Amino acid sequence: MEILWIIILLGYAVCVAQSIFALTTKRPVMRKPALIALAIALGAHTAWLLLRGLRTGRCPLVGVQEMSAFLSWGLVLLTLLAYRWYHANALKAFIFPIVLVLAAIAAISPSPSQPAPVFSNSLQSVLLPAHIGLLLLAYASFFVAFGAGVMYIVQERELKHKRFGTVFYKLPSLDTCDAISSRAMAIGFVLMTLGIVGGLWYSYSRYHIYWQAGPIEIFSVVTWLVYLVIIQSRINAGWGGRAAALASIVSFVIVVCSLVGVRYLGHGF
Repeated sequence: MEILWIIILLGYAVCVAQSIFALTTKRPVMRKPALIALAIALGAHTAWLLLRGLRTGRCPLVGVQEMSAFLSWGLVLLTLLAYRWYHANALKAFIFPIVLVLAAIAAISPSPSQPAPVFSNSLQSVLLPAHIGLLLLAYASFFVAFGAGVMYIVQERELKHKRFGTVFYKLPSLDTCDAISSRAMAIGFVLMTLGIVGGLWYSYSRYHIYWQAGPIEIFSVVTWLVYLVIIQSRINAGWGGRAAALASIVSFVIVVCSLVGVRYLGHGF
């Protein structure tokens, strides 16, 4: 295992431990060490992506290792962005374990053995990484929506049963949880739409057909349709609260299944 991955995993592990302790204990624990660990891990993570790109001469978005690395990196950035907008510190306890798992997958996965794709023009060399990168960032946004949905369900359960423990006072309000989930879904939907359009454009530029019906295309469109229904329901039917939170959790399962399906059925690029 590369030294950078050891640094990354140790840093994220500290963040996971601190976020869970902070959620379940009354006093703040290891706040400054966790911030330092996060800065070091994110810096090492960014450095690994840059070095891989320089070493291979392409965007590091090929194979399980690079896709997992980019997805976990994007998930950290989007979680920090959600924290800046809503100051929901508890969100880290629900997202950082996912980051750690994805980073561990990247760390233990072998480097992609397939050669870099050969492009016939500069447009293709831009469209393919844009297509893949936008889809992965969309998945990261949906992961954030999942974390907010779980927080909503936990908070609602505490209120329903009137069990006001430590976790209850650390979680954001129901309105904040719903707002995070709603905005994360909207951002993810826009990113996925752009990613799908980029993929269609790339397919036509390279193969002169828009739709190849490959696994990544099918799973992406299915995921896009699921979130389209959820967002339309929120807008037109005023569908929010518990129903929307449960939908974000179920949708997360669909996203995970799509990623696993792409892994084992062939990712089409």
